[in-house]
Order: sequence, then structure tokens, then C-alpha cells
Amino acid sequence: MSDPQIYIPTRSEIEALNEGDLAPDCFGHWRRVTRIYARGDDLNGRAYVCYYTEFGPTSNISNSLTEGEINRTVGLTARYSSHELDVLEKWLSAVRS
Repeated sequence: MSDPQIYIPTRSEIEALNEGDLAPDCFGHWRRVTRIYARGDDLNGRAYVCYYTEFGPTSNISNSLTEGEINRTVGLTARYSSHELDVLEKWLSAVRS
């Protein structure tokens, strides 16, 4: 089994996301976006987007992304605790600033 990938979206990636584009589902697989149902800035001023991706021939599955936050997939949360991901997220944010 391969290690789960860590993806932290930028503001520009979130603002540019449209239906038909590829985006991660909750399992970390990049799938075609079928519907965007919410978009904006959260209380901390970070961009977010909520969307559905393809999940089989007749199904969709929801996910959301927030600027500067790790996309917490099923694989990541199975391997790392929430606290470990919080620490990593904070460290990566400091390194990028």
C-alpha cells in the first residue's frame, strides 16, 4: 500500500476550480468535479470550496478544500492523528511564509 499524498490547496487553485476540472475526492483520488455547491471565504479569510466529484458511473461524492489546510483524506486520517496533521499543517505554513 502506498503512502497517502498530502495536498494543501492554494487560494488560486480554489478560486479557479470549476465543474469539469479534476479535484481530490475524500479518498485522495483525483476525479472530475460534477457540481460546486458552495464557495467563499471562511471566518479566517481563507478561501474554501465545497463540491461533488464522480464516484462511479451513477454516483457522486462530496468533498471540500480550504486554502492552506491539508486535504484530510480517508488514507491520511487512518495513518495520522488529527493532532499530527495539525502540527504538520502549522509547520508547513511557517515554512512557506
